[in-house]
Amino acid sequence: MISVDSEIIIVDNNSSDKSVSITKEIMHDCKIIENKTNIGFAAASNIGAENASGELLLFLNPDVKLDSDAIAELISAYETEKTVGAISARMRFEDNSFQATCRQFPGLSNLLFSRGSVISRLTGVQKTYTLPDYERNSEVPAVAGTALMIRKNLFMEIGKFDQRFFLYMEDTDLCLRLTTSGMKNYFCPKSGGVHFWAEGSDPGWIKREWHHHLSMTKYFFKNSNSLLIKAVIPVLLVINFFLLLILKPFMKKRNN
Repeated sequence: MISVDSEIIIVDNNSSDKSVSITKEIMHDCKIIENKTNIGFAAASNIGAENASGELLLFLNPDVKLDSDAIAELISAYETEKTVGAISARMRFEDNSFQATCRQFPGLSNLLFSRGSVISRLTGVQKTYTLPDYERNSEVPAVAGTALMIRKNLFMEIGKFDQRFFLYMEDTDLCLRLTTSGMKNYFCPKSGGVHFWAEGSDPGWIKREWHHHLSMTKYFFKNSNSLLIKAVIPVLLVINFFLLLILKPFMKKRNN
């Protein structure tokens, strides 16, 4: 077991509940940064990283409960693998079933089976986009920012999270830049935790879906050189968004 010397930095995006005051009462050794407005996940995470003094950064969603040895296992894996860029822990749902957090880079061929796709949610088919569980440390194209570790100097050198992504896709975009620079992203199954899906914020499902579709559009406009892709993707995403508005009440609640 690795002894972890760490600091905790909480970046609050102008929350309207009593979470900041409660945190101050029970966590005296953490640094709390209070933003005056909700600047989004990417921008808030960048602020946390800039204020961190450690060699390694662990970005952690507020709706995640890590296992007791999760951070130590991530550090061990990070120091074991070569040319590692970002590494992610294995997430579970509340019933301890596997929650997919690793994925292929999105493209026109797999967009219809992405997490926000109507077809995917109706059929449960996501094999062309999200990746399955692994028994050992495995190289993957992209990992989710749910519980993501990266060296601070690498994070800064690569350009941090792109703040044009208010919510969603900032992690995939980061992994793409890491891969392009010659680094490898990994999934670490020994490091685990429970992700209470979408409970870290309460913007409503319509707003969440809107941000997901908007960020996906921004991702393709940023990273695709194909004019055809840039013309087709927005149309597909608009159609999918409005289909979700109609069909959401009849679809399964769980996402993966």
